[in-house]
Amino acid sequence: MTELLAEIEPETFMPVCRQAELFLLSVLLGGGMGVLYDVFRALRAIFPPLGRVVPTAVCDIIFLLLCGLGIFLFSILCGDGLVRGYYLLGAFLGMTIYLLTAGTVVIGIIRTVFGGIYRVLGGILRRLGKPLAGLFKKISTKKGYKFVTNAKKLFPK
Repeated sequence: MTELLAEIEPETFMPVCRQAELFLLSVLLGGGMGVLYDVFRALRAIFPPLGRVVPTAVCDIIFLLLCGLGIFLFSILCGDGLVRGYYLLGAFLGMTIYLLTAGTVVIGIIRTVFGGIYRVLGGILRRLGKPLAGLFKKISTKKGYKFVTNAKKLFPK
């Protein structure tokens, strides 16, 4: 056994208890990534008028960059600069556990709260918007009629 350990470079050898500790820390890191993902899901729930594609793409790109940076810094600071596969596995496991447990509750609360806010604001804007829409329709109809008559004069058949 000592011959085997002598062949292994000292920088890459890590006791099993330290590996287990790093795995559990990476699970916690994954839980933090799950919270970060919920923050971005909440941002998408807050700003639905922007559409679905652009905010989702921007949030996903930022999220992936931050997760990559998190794993990189975890490897440097905790793992002595060595990237090990079980860091990624632990982070994925932690994020999955968070999203399947607390994440469903959190996003349900966020959607309920902001859904209620949008319903109230939508009702207020509809009540205020009807007189403004009628005024805009009158103005545009008059201007449109004038444009149509001027266009007929410019381009006779």
